[in-house]
Amino acid sequence: MPTRKFREEHDRILRQASAIAGLANGRMTRDAADEARAAILGLDRLLVEHLTAEDEWMYPLLMASPDESVRGAATECFGDMGGIRGAWDAYRELWTSEAILEAPIRFRAATDGVIGALAMRVERENVELYPLVDHMSPLPAEEDQAA
Repeated sequence: MPTRKFREEHDRILRQASAIAGLANGRMTRDAADEARAAILGLDRLLVEHLTAEDEWMYPLLMASPDESVRGAATECFGDMGGIRGAWDAYRELWTSEAILEAPIRFRAATDGVIGALAMRVERENVELYPLVDHMSPLPAEEDQAA
């Protein structure tokens, strides 16, 4: 399954996002704010690696498909991700430990929004795009060797 690695990354992304949401919904102390900030930065590293891999391999594959519906689905999802990525970048930049401590209720609301959008994106890729990739693509060399 060519998307096995992407699906595993989605699982890690959702676990990290869930941890951030849990921290945002708890009692906000200095330690909790620092832990939330560290979790945000950890999730950012996961996201950047994951999105780079998708942008370099999966989306070009789908957008080059001879099937117009596959190209359309990929183009739509790719366009949607720009908005989510921009929202994530703004969230990551805004929510330092100090900002979290100063406005824990706003942090909770912002976290719910960005994590919700991210979770919907993961679900859409898992349900709509990854099956297309699995159907049309041979295993990439690194996954072929790992399988």
